[in-house]
Amino acid sequence: MRRRLVPLSAAAILAVIGAVEIALDDAFSANPGTPAAALAVVVAGTALAAWLPVIGTAVVATAFPIVVAGGLNGPTGVGVLSFFLAPGWAGYRAEPRRSWLAPLSAQCMASLGTWVAGRAAGSTVGGLGAMAWENLFFGLLCWGAWGVGLLARRLRHRATLLARLAVALEAERDAREHAILVEERQRIARDMHDAVAHSISVMVLQLGAIRSTLPPDTPQAEMMHNVERLGRESVQELRALVGMLRDAASSEPVRNPSLVRADELVAEVRAAGLPVDLTVDGDIEELPTALDVSAYRILQEALANVLRHAGPVPTRVVVQRTGDRLGLTVDNDPPRGENRTRERAAGPGGHGLVGMRERVSVYGGSLTAGPRPDGGYGVDAVFPIGAQP
Repeated sequence: MRRRLVPLSAAAILAVIGAVEIALDDAFSANPGTPAAALAVVVAGTALAAWLPVIGTAVVATAFPIVVAGGLNGPTGVGVLSFFLAPGWAGYRAEPRRSWLAPLSAQCMASLGTWVAGRAAGSTVGGLGAMAWENLFFGLLCWGAWGVGLLARRLRHRATLLARLAVALEAERDAREHAILVEERQRIARDMHDAVAHSISVMVLQLGAIRSTLPPDTPQAEMMHNVERLGRESVQELRALVGMLRDAASSEPVRNPSLVRADELVAEVRAAGLPVDLTVDGDIEELPTALDVSAYRILQEALANVLRHAGPVPTRVVVQRTGDRLGLTVDNDPPRGENRTRERAAGPGGHGLVGMRERVSVYGGSLTAGPRPDGGYGVDAVFPIGAQP
């Protein structure tokens, strides 16, 4: 219904303008019935165009031969205006395979009106040159308006497609980020499974050692035995719930990730061509296991991002523990040559940042990542050591 408001509103406006024209133009004072009839046809055709744009244009165009047959020399001002509005609306709303009939019918009516006017005036007025000019003028008016309407239709269609594409891309981006987040959470769960299972296993062994020192068949020994049994059951439940997330394809034993092995990780990326300077400040050997794994994974992802987006540029890694705070910083110099173009195409943030933030947020820490003033890129992660996930 909203699209029909345009021609209906135009019909009302043309009715008002036409009434004012008839009342004020002295040329219509002697014969007001003819311009009034033409105005009625224009208003009716414009209103009809709300439902049938092509037919409405043909009705509007009949106003030209009506006023000429009624004794006027040419169309009224409202008639000329309608010759532009009606074909333009048809080009905008009707299907292109049939909308061309609107300007064609309008031009045919204009040619008919010009011919009738020429016959009424005789050879002394206008002549063939005037008739040719009238046909050319109204032809350009009709077909030009139709072309403008057709262009507006195509722009509207393109805008609709772009809007749908933007919505689809946004949904795809959200789905991709959600998948990355789920994958990273699974990885965190695997790491935490390793840490918790290891801690409980150690506790069970210690309880077994303590129980062996107690006299058998005593309440204390029985209690220790029950706690030891619950510990073993807890480890089995953890493996049943989270152990499925392990990489079954890897048959080789994998060493637990830890910041203590940061020098080995740095050596690996150096072998890949990335010049890295590692600085470790403070005691990082007694970190909580799960937190230690998360910090190591962040360092691993940050160095991989440098290689991926900036290439082999000088990079600095600082691991610092001060009291109950663990800081991790990875800074790289600006990329050079083709790597600069590659980093610019990759954008300011990669999917790896989603996983980094997820790991830090588990412990209530913070992560800052972004370009440096010198053109490089930096990642800063802070873990509160006393926090529990």
